[in-house]
Amino acid sequence: MKAKDLLKIAGYDIEVDFEVHDIQMNSSLIEENDIFIALKGAHNDGHDYIPDALKRGAKLVLCEREVPGVAHIVMTNSHDTIALLAYHFYGKPTKDMKVIGVTGTNGKTTTTTLLYQAMSMVGEKCGLIGTNGLYYPDGFIPLNNTTPDTLFLMRYFKMFKDMGIDTVIMEVSSHALVLGRVDYIHFSTAIFTNLTQDHLDFHQDMEDYFNAKKKLFEALDENGVAILNHDDVTYERLKQVTKAQVLSYGVRGGTYHAQDISLKMENTTFNVDGVHIESDLLSIANIYNLLAVYTTLVTYGYDKKTIVQNISQLPHINGRMEKVYNQDFLALVDYAHSPDSVENALSFLQEIKKGRLIAIVGCGGDRDRTKRPKMALVACQKADLAILTSDNPRTENPENILKDMCEGLNYTNYCVIVNRKEAIQKAISMAQAGDVIAVLGKGHEDYQIIGTTKYHFSDKEEILKAIKGE
Repeated sequence: MKAKDLLKIAGYDIEVDFEVHDIQMNSSLIEENDIFIALKGAHNDGHDYIPDALKRGAKLVLCEREVPGVAHIVMTNSHDTIALLAYHFYGKPTKDMKVIGVTGTNGKTTTTTLLYQAMSMVGEKCGLIGTNGLYYPDGFIPLNNTTPDTLFLMRYFKMFKDMGIDTVIMEVSSHALVLGRVDYIHFSTAIFTNLTQDHLDFHQDMEDYFNAKKKLFEALDENGVAILNHDDVTYERLKQVTKAQVLSYGVRGGTYHAQDISLKMENTTFNVDGVHIESDLLSIANIYNLLAVYTTLVTYGYDKKTIVQNISQLPHINGRMEKVYNQDFLALVDYAHSPDSVENALSFLQEIKKGRLIAIVGCGGDRDRTKRPKMALVACQKADLAILTSDNPRTENPENILKDMCEGLNYTNYCVIVNRKEAIQKAISMAQAGDVIAVLGKGHEDYQIIGTTKYHFSDKEEILKAIKGE
């Protein structure tokens, strides 16, 4: 595509005569005849990499401020410009696709993964984009963000389209909605899981957080479907903002309403829509996830028998209420990292435990500080012993994070162990027959971020090492 034609689409009527090879925001990926986009980020400034991009062959720079001596365009609205350019450069890849977007505080990864697995079981050729990576029938690509940047998204949507994939399931974060990363994606279905406190380091308050999430439902047209959690406080408000058909799911009510629920350590069972569902996935949170999946599959025309059969075969998801050791005592890991998700996880485990419930909980650095004491409080309320430790401290002193967690904590059933490995070792060394040890916060992650460096660290590996005495 000619550069001048591409730029005209974004509202820049400039005579630049070359065939665009690609568009990049990483100077190290630049090749001859690329356009380089320079943005100022939280930790790096793309403008510093303009000389490197030019040296590698970039013909034009789109940036956010004046750059003397360089052929450049200062973007008036960088997020919108990037989204528009990417959408058109990669051939409007989402225009004829069925794109299912899932947003909410908790449950996005589980719901999207279950949908991907269930649709794949019946031969649907699908793509999946989310926290655990980008999946498609023949491969996998790791991701750094729940919802990647617009250039990445459109590039891989095009790849999906070229592969003959016409259904893509993706997690949609509030950050992505605010920053315009999904502005030119045509969602046919949007699913809402829940809204609880998180990301208040990015959003001003819970109302601002809600306003970000609702953008996904406002963008649906009258041909779309909004699948909402009937039991969440946002239900009525989201129902009012969308032009799409609304379906709902829940435990207390909804279009698809779970009844006769049985929660055990072995499995979960419930009835919905006249059918009986059994699953190896554990806890009330997973009933909501499975209901969202059931509702979506019904919407897409699958018969009840097929849906029930597929749901019963869905495997555990890495890092989501995942059993790591289950012999004389049970040890598991879960991604719960908000007050509400920690409470849900521990409430379930408190009900099914035979001995004590020992919970390991930490809070991430450079993130919402207000949730720290709330997470510690619920850990002490729900567990017999709470071990407060580090998560991903990032550039904060982990001891200061733990001080925030302990602020105003009037309980005696907790201890503080800064080193996460030592915290896990302590819990395992204390374990007795019938105990449940829940290591929360990192789930599937196989790293710990200390400073700005990622170090290999897996809760699952550390649990097994501690059991072996390593």
